[in-house]
Amino acid sequence: MTKLQDYRELLENQKSIDPEMIDVSIDFWFTSKDEIRSPFPDYIKKDLIDAAVLKFIEWDKKITTEARKEINDEILAERFEEILFEEAHKMVVTDDEKITIKYPFMLRIDDLTRDSNGIESKVIARKIKENDDTSFLHVTLLETDSGKKWETSFELFE
Repeated sequence: MTKLQDYRELLENQKSIDPEMIDVSIDFWFTSKDEIRSPFPDYIKKDLIDAAVLKFIEWDKKITTEARKEINDEILAERFEEILFEEAHKMVVTDDEKITIKYPFMLRIDDLTRDSNGIESKVIARKIKENDDTSFLHVTLLETDSGKKWETSFELFE
């Protein structure tokens, strides 16, 4: 499936990188589950793992002995995930895919949602809009039954 197995030996020779941590992160972000959907399109997954693991190993090699004393497993896992998302953002093609990478838990195109009156709508477009120093996800929806278009925005927090 991926070249991750090719990096196992290299990862196992590292003192600070637990290969299992890499597996857990990849499984979490690459496998859609109940409320969590993978933000990564299939066409980048293989290359993304390769790029992220290599970049993570490079980052790890630069850590000084003094800094390493302060780094725990949680920090390592967070840094790997940051690298995973940074690399994915570089690989995706469309603006919508970039939105999904940056805001993986927000509504996506083709998602169905219901308003406070129970009326079902489908997300048909979304775009990031800036208003002064605040970013918003602007979403266009289409009511399933009536075909009526409507719009809403969500404030985005970095």
